[in-house]
Amino acid sequence: MRFKIIHKYFFRELLISFVLSITAFNMILMMERILKFSMLLSGVGASAYDFLKIILLVQPQLFLLTIPMSLMTAVLFTYGRLNADNEIIVLKAVGVSFAALTRPVFFFGFLCFAASAFNSFYLGPATSKALRHNVTSIIINKSPMAIKEGVFYTLFKNVVVLVREKPSDRTMKGVFIYDKRDDKRHWTIFAKEGNINVYGEGGIEFVLKNGGVFLPDNNSITKIAFGSYNMMINFKPETNSQISELTPLEVLRRTKETTGEERIAVFLEFHRRLALPLLVLIISFFSPAFAMISVKTGKLGGLSLAMLVFLAYYSMLIYFEKLARTGSIPHVVAGWTPFLIMLICSVYFFREENSR
Repeated sequence: MRFKIIHKYFFRELLISFVLSITAFNMILMMERILKFSMLLSGVGASAYDFLKIILLVQPQLFLLTIPMSLMTAVLFTYGRLNADNEIIVLKAVGVSFAALTRPVFFFGFLCFAASAFNSFYLGPATSKALRHNVTSIIINKSPMAIKEGVFYTLFKNVVVLVREKPSDRTMKGVFIYDKRDDKRHWTIFAKEGNINVYGEGGIEFVLKNGGVFLPDNNSITKIAFGSYNMMINFKPETNSQISELTPLEVLRRTKETTGEERIAVFLEFHRRLALPLLVLIISFFSPAFAMISVKTGKLGGLSLAMLVFLAYYSMLIYFEKLARTGSIPHVVAGWTPFLIMLICSVYFFREENSR
């Protein structure tokens, strides 16, 4: 009964440290994305509720990185503190082995592995797709209301809109549009009046009346007068990252549709989707033994050592992936070499600590 109480005590400490760690890491990694979405959506008058939905949809994309980081930080915090307070020494003195002391970590690590695998195979791709649809929907539906009188509107890529008067959200007077979506010829459009309509899931239509289109060509300008002119803009936000919307099996199927460097990049993404959840299991062996060192590094030793280990791991991952992209090594070697190095280190540290 006493041994079960010890396990519950260790597990509760791990859970508290893990929640605090994953919250902190997600907030840090989210700062850049929040700034990007703020710049993108503030111009269309997105509400606080819209931003909240986007922040929640971004979280699963970060979990693939922050779950292993948070698990290791939690273990180093918990076992480092217990070691510093001599609690682990007392438990060993009464006959509790190091392997028995780390059982809560293995159980907690398995839960984190299941959550990370679920995130990699289902939740992450699903929320990435939902994020793209939400951002597109917000911009498409609120863009007509965001166009102001006498203000150059530049949210549409390669299109500038200026309106002299705007009697309502979707009606305009004195319209000027500069369209440079065609690299070879830039269009300048003037119209006395017009309407803005939303069509489909990703498009905006300008219905212009009584105006003209000016087409520059070398040293001349061609003017085409119109009574009614429809201009379509298919909006595709830069936040669209299709590879993140695919499950690992879909990523593997994508390799059959690509060639060259793009094919290698898709293979590397596939290896990363599998290796990062499995890394959680490796950390369950590595962290408790490595925590015995953190007692000598002060109160912030756990966080410092965790950041150092992951900096080394991700540096190796980036280095080997670059070698694979240049064709120096096979993509399989690049995707799994950092994982194997962590596995060897984990087995070594665990055996050394368990033999004491």
